[in-house]
Amino acid sequence: MPKSTLRRIASALNRRVGGYLSRPYRRLLTDVINNISLGVVAFDEDERIVVCNNKYLLLYNLLPDHIRGCSFRQLIQLRKLRGTFDGDVDAYCFNISNNIAQGKACQALTKTPDGRAIQIINHPLPGGGWVATHEDITERQIAEQERDNSRKFLDLIVEVVPVSLIVKDVESRKYTLLNKAAEKLWGISREKALGRTAYDIFIKETADRITAHDLRTIVGEAGGSDLTHEIITPANGERTVLAKKLVLRGNDGCPQFLLSVIQDVTASTKDSERVRYMAHHDLLTGLGNRALFMEKIENELRQLKSDGTRFAVFMLDLDRFKEVNDTLGHAAGDDLLKEAAARLKHSVGKTDVLARLGGDEFAIIQRSMDVPIRDATVLAERLVDAFSQAFELEGSNVAIGVSIGISLAPCDGDNAGDLIKKSDLALYQKKSEGRNGYSFFDPKLAANAEQRHILERDLRAAITQDKLQAYFQPIIDMRTQTLRGFEALARWPHPTKGFVPPEQFIPLAEDTGLIAAIGNAILQKACTAAMEWPPHIKLAVNISPLQLTKPDFINIVMCVLVETGLPPERLELELTEGVLIENHLSVIPVIKQLKKLGIAIVLDDFGTGYSSLNYLTRFPFDKIKIDRSFTQNLTRKSECAAIVSAVMAIAYSLDITVVAEGVETEQQLELLRAAGVQAVQGYLFGRPEPAEALKFDYSRIVERQFAS
Repeated sequence: MPKSTLRRIASALNRRVGGYLSRPYRRLLTDVINNISLGVVAFDEDERIVVCNNKYLLLYNLLPDHIRGCSFRQLIQLRKLRGTFDGDVDAYCFNISNNIAQGKACQALTKTPDGRAIQIINHPLPGGGWVATHEDITERQIAEQERDNSRKFLDLIVEVVPVSLIVKDVESRKYTLLNKAAEKLWGISREKALGRTAYDIFIKETADRITAHDLRTIVGEAGGSDLTHEIITPANGERTVLAKKLVLRGNDGCPQFLLSVIQDVTASTKDSERVRYMAHHDLLTGLGNRALFMEKIENELRQLKSDGTRFAVFMLDLDRFKEVNDTLGHAAGDDLLKEAAARLKHSVGKTDVLARLGGDEFAIIQRSMDVPIRDATVLAERLVDAFSQAFELEGSNVAIGVSIGISLAPCDGDNAGDLIKKSDLALYQKKSEGRNGYSFFDPKLAANAEQRHILERDLRAAITQDKLQAYFQPIIDMRTQTLRGFEALARWPHPTKGFVPPEQFIPLAEDTGLIAAIGNAILQKACTAAMEWPPHIKLAVNISPLQLTKPDFINIVMCVLVETGLPPERLELELTEGVLIENHLSVIPVIKQLKKLGIAIVLDDFGTGYSSLNYLTRFPFDKIKIDRSFTQNLTRKSECAAIVSAVMAIAYSLDITVVAEGVETEQQLELLRAAGVQAVQGYLFGRPEPAEALKFDYSRIVERQFAS
C-alpha cells in the first residue's frame, strides 16, 4: 500500500473532533479506502474500529452491521466465529497491540481455513491507533510456486538431458554452465571447466575448431550453427560430435550467451558407415549390390557424356543353380555363390565393376573399351571359360554354366534403364537358345519383347473376360479297350489371332504368375462339364506349381467340387515333377489333404526330371504319366523302350497305374501294350475337343486300332 495513501488516512484520523470524524473528512476517507484494492481497517487508541473498507468485509465474509462499534479483540473473535480466523485470539491480539504500543509496524502472513493466504501489515498512527492492510496473496503465491517449480524442473531437465548442454559468455568465451552429460563427454568435472575458455581445456587444434564455430554462429554465417567434427577431449580421447549452437541475446538485443547442444555421434557415425556399406554391398559375396551398381552406371554415363568413354553392361545368370540349391541345400548354394563370385572377380579387369543383383544374378560394367564388341567378346569368353570347370561342393563335383547378356553404351542406350533392359533381353535370348554362353543385344530382341508384352496384355484381358476354354482329350483303358476319362486342357481363342498355341501362352502364364488364375478357371469349367458325362468317366486336370503352393488351394478345390457337385473320386489332379523339386516340403501336406478328400494324384511328364524315381517312393501317387518324348521315340531309340520297361516294373511293384501320353501311331500303341501300360492318350484316339463335341463311345476307334 503506498505510503502517501497511508499518510492521508492517518491525517484524516488525526482530525477527530469529539471522537468522530467531521463529515467532509469521513466522506473523503470512505472514498479513499473503498477505492483501495486491499482490505483496510483502522483502529483508534482504544483499539476500536474507526474505518473499515468493503474489501476487508469481503475478505472475511463480514457485513457492516457486524463490526459497528467493535474493538480489535471483538473483531478477531467475530472472524473466529465466521470461520476466517483459526489462530489463538488472545495471543494474536496481544502480539499486535504490544507492537503498536511500541510504535512498531508489524506484519504477518496468515492462512484462512479455506486455504487463502493473507498478508497483513499493521502501521502505527501518530497519536495512537493503527491502520491494518490485508492483501489476498493466494494467486501470487501460487504463481511464485509454479515459477519456482518450473525453474527447478528446467534445471533438472538441463542436468539429466542425455545431450551435452554448454553455455559460455559471448564476450569472455568463458564457460558458465555445463550439465552432467557434458561432464561425461569431456571426462572432467564442471568445476574444472566453469570460468575457463576452450583453450584452457582442449588442445589448440580442438580449441581453434570450437572457437571458429563460435564465431560463425555469433556473426550469423549460413551453416555456422551446426557442425559435425572431431574433438580431442580432456579425458575421453577423440570423439565425433554434432554441435548445434544458438546465440542468446540480452534485453538490449546484443549477444550475451552462446548455447551449445552437443551430441556424441562417434558410435552412430561408425554405424552409419557400416549401414552405408551394407546398403551398397552383398553380405554373402562382398560384391556391390544393385543400388551400388546403378550408381556406377550413372557415373559411367556421365563420363560417357564428358569424354565419350564407352562401356558395356553384362547381365549374368548361373545355369542350373536352382537344381544345385534344391538338391544339396541352401548352405551348398551359398558356397557355390561365393565361389562363383571369386571366379568372376578373377576374370574381370581391375577397373571393371562387379555386382551381385540377387539370387544367382550378377552384373558387370566393363570400362575403358577400345573396340567395344571385341573387348566385350574377350571378357564374355573368359567368363564362360571360368565356369567350365566343375565346382567342388560337399565332396562332390558340380557342373554349372553361365548365361550372359551384353549391351553396349552408347549404341544400345544412353540411360541405365535401357542398358539393363537390353542386357536382360540378350540374356533371356541366350537362355532360350540353350544357355552356357553369351549373346549381344539385337534390336530384334526388343521387337520380340514387345510382342511378348502385347501377348501378356491380351492374356490378362482373356482371363478377366473369361475367354479361356476347357478342351478335353480322351484317355483309353488298355485292358478294357474303353474310354477311361478325359484330360482337361486350356485353350485360348484369340479374337484376331485365332487359337494361340498352348506352348506359347502357358510358359508366358507361368513366367508372369497368371497360371494360377488360368488353372483355377479351367478346374471350374472342367468340373462343370464332367457333371454331364457318364458317372464312371474320370476327369484329369493339370495343376501348376503356383496353384499348389497357394495357401487357399485346398479351399478352392473343395468349393469347386461343392459348387459343381462332382464327386472327388472322379477327379484326378496332375502335378509336374517341378512342383516337387521346388516345393517338396510345403506340398506334401497339401497332397495328403487332397488324397483324404478322395482325389487321385498323378505325376505328369514322368521321366523328364533327373530324380523322378526318387519321388515315386516319397509321394503318394496314384498314377504316373510317361512323357510324350519317350512315347514318340519308342520306335527310334532303343533306350526309350528300355526306360518304359523299367518304369513299368517299378510302377508294378509300387501298385501305381501308368498312362502313356502322345500316342500317335499304331506301332507306338503296340509297343506300349506289350510293355504292360494300363492307359494311353494321344492323337491316335482323338484330339482335344470342347465339351459339347465330346463322344463317349470309342469302341469303333479302339477296335480298329487294337485290331490292327
